[in-house]
Amino acid sequence: MPRLRSNEAQVVRCIALLIAMVNARRGVRLRQFAQRRGWSIRAAYRDVETLRAAEVPIEHDEHGWYRIPESWIPPSAVDLKRDELLALQVARLLAPGLRDTAVGRSLDSVVSKLVTPNRQIALPLGDEAAFRCPAAAAIDLAPYRIVIDSVQEAIRARRVLRICYRKAHGDELERAIEPTFLYWCPATETLYVRAYCRERADFRLFAIHRIVSAVLLEEPFARRPDPDWDSARGFRLWHRSSVEHVSIRFSPAVAGEISERRWHASQHLTPTNDGGVVLELDVAAPEEMERWLLGYGPDAEVLSPASLADRLRRRHTEAAGLRAGPLRARCSRTPGAAGGNSSGSRTG
Repeated sequence: MPRLRSNEAQVVRCIALLIAMVNARRGVRLRQFAQRRGWSIRAAYRDVETLRAAEVPIEHDEHGWYRIPESWIPPSAVDLKRDELLALQVARLLAPGLRDTAVGRSLDSVVSKLVTPNRQIALPLGDEAAFRCPAAAAIDLAPYRIVIDSVQEAIRARRVLRICYRKAHGDELERAIEPTFLYWCPATETLYVRAYCRERADFRLFAIHRIVSAVLLEEPFARRPDPDWDSARGFRLWHRSSVEHVSIRFSPAVAGEISERRWHASQHLTPTNDGGVVLELDVAAPEEMERWLLGYGPDAEVLSPASLADRLRRRHTEAAGLRAGPLRARCSRTPGAAGGNSSGSRTG
């Protein structure tokens, strides 16, 4: 090895020391580090001060360990532009339901690292106001952090999870599940876990906020094939191995809203002569579309399948009956309502 001048030797020592501290989780003992390389301990101390002068955050504890925090990123090591950093911040805000998950915490961590002075360009206060997002998620997942951590550990270690699950109507049941992945559904703003349910002998989606408790068992499991899971088949959440063809005619009043959005990967739109539009798609479970279609009232007419059309017709009839009953009752108590020409009677 050629003999180095003093300033070159210091550069070599500083680089070697920096690499050693970055790679050693616990850190390095400076005296031992210098002795192994035949360097002067006094020179090693000067190297530490040189690195600190270069804004390397070297820590030193009472046991003689010199280390660099794991969160440290060298200046300009990641060449992010201001707009790119803002985009990362927006992505963080766009997923409020993930804030208390490992993904959300990781997003918080990486943003905090990148905006720290001397590590990366700072995000000026106020710039994020150019893009606003909901301040809170539809479902607060903070109380379920322990559940989420247990689910993620079960997925990582492939261990069976015993859960107490609360159904939508309030009943609770126990299930032994084999979790495969977490699934965030933007349409419902809900975090689910896809898992094989041993009691049902089939795969199910369990809403995280309905898991009352989760206990990680020692029992391992082998990954099972999940042929029914295909995001291109389900309308939102329900997945089956087969699909059905659905055809819906929308009135001119809502045709623009229907035409400007992508509701499903298989959709096909056909304009009608009156300014409406027919939406056709192939979905695994047409009945999952019921609540969505009910929101359009008379502006949505199901052409096929007949089973979905019958379900909507029945629900509309039930809703009309529930609405008309109380109106008639109120009208009958109104003075003059007994007359056949009263406005209350016509409304009922």
